[in-house]
Amino acid sequence: FVHRYFDTRPAAIAGLDARGFIIGSVLAYELNVGFVPIRKKGKLPFTTVEESYELEYGSATVEMHTDAVQPGDRVVLIDDLIATGGTMMAGKRLLERLGAQVIEGAAIVDLPELGGSQRLREAGLPLYTLVSYEGH
Repeated sequence: FVHRYFDTRPAAIAGLDARGFIIGSVLAYELNVGFVPIRKKGKLPFTTVEESYELEYGSATVEMHTDAVQPGDRVVLIDDLIATGGTMMAGKRLLERLGAQVIEGAAIVDLPELGGSQRLREAGLPLYTLVSYEGH
């Protein structure tokens, strides 16, 4: 991931709760850019914006600090896995509501059978994943 974004140098890396924090914080450190945590509702200590999304078994809400990004910031959104795409789509919407440009979504694993990566691409989010796993 570091080599992929070294030349494009985003303003920040946004990591999705919680495994995206592990990958995203290391990536942000290596690129010497900011890290933006997108957390489950109620976990952040400052003024936040929130976005709800549907899961296979209900719904969830994620939040981000209102001052985490500035209009025009180029941001990479990262998580460990893309399944249905709901969490990443919610993160994308949060970042865009604050004026950031999500230049790419990234994950270690894509589970294309669940349709998330297709939905994200159809919503205009370029994706980069290391492994695509067709499960049966």
